[in-house]
Amino acid sequence: MERKSVALEASISAAGWRLESGQALRLPIGPGPRELQVTAGRLWLTRRGQADLPAQDVWLAPGESLALESGEELVLEAWPEAQFQLLVPPRACGRSRWAAAFRR
Repeated sequence: MERKSVALEASISAAGWRLESGQALRLPIGPGPRELQVTAGRLWLTRRGQADLPAQDVWLAPGESLALESGEELVLEAWPEAQFQLLVPPRACGRSRWAAAFRR
């Protein structure tokens, strides 16, 4: 399946996302927190800044991950190419839902 964002393309599969050399992707986070985990290549991401906090650049290598809060907006670029997953962390699932599922 292909997703397009402002003439830049990133491929996505059930296992994760793939960015080729020269591709960039704007990625809003939510609803709820997520964890971005790099599975191959290197990923350069920029977190949007705020009035009292400048934008932050982060480099991630395979096996590294970054916790992301709901409402954050990122710009991702492969360096030179990258594969990554966007996961829902256990803390985002809530104990009450899990407990109810196991009581049935």
